[in-house]
Amino acid sequence: MQLSDKIIIQELSSGNEQVYRSLFDNYYPTLMQFAYRFLYDKDACKDIVQEVFITLWEKRAIQEIKSLKWYLHTAVKNKCLSYLRNIGIKDKHQIYILDSYLSEHAEKEVLEPQLVKEVNEALNQLPKEMKRIFRLKYVHGLTMNEIAEDLDISISTVKTQLGRAKLKLRNLLFDRTLLVFFL
Repeated sequence: MQLSDKIIIQELSSGNEQVYRSLFDNYYPTLMQFAYRFLYDKDACKDIVQEVFITLWEKRAIQEIKSLKWYLHTAVKNKCLSYLRNIGIKDKHQIYILDSYLSEHAEKEVLEPQLVKEVNEALNQLPKEMKRIFRLKYVHGLTMNEIAEDLDISISTVKTQLGRAKLKLRNLLFDRTLLVFFL
């Protein structure tokens, strides 16, 4: 039986270690894969994912979490970006984020900083919810069903918003044939 996020959060807040352990066991492998997309360093990924779970436990009473999946993925992503900044890499995280937007086939390509800048500017022009759905799909790797469930919207709305986001990005980045091809 799977507990809802609301019940899990309540149990965490009251200090239920069994629920915490179950949450860790369920999300750890997925979060490790997610972190690896940013860092390509298993030891750093392990440290970061464990830090996120430690923080979740230590601050369990003051957290206002609506979606555990969203919270955990966002926390891991932010820790990964902070890690990259701390080791002196300024634009590398943008390149990895952009790679995940494009496709699995573009994973090894090196993208020029100007392209990264243009894509970020184009993304910032999308409406807030459309941008959020797009990021959940292409940055966090969630399925359309997961996005619909997390945001409490229909799958059809997710599909429509993703289609519109791709169309807007194509129009905004029209002169960038690489992006037009992948979008």
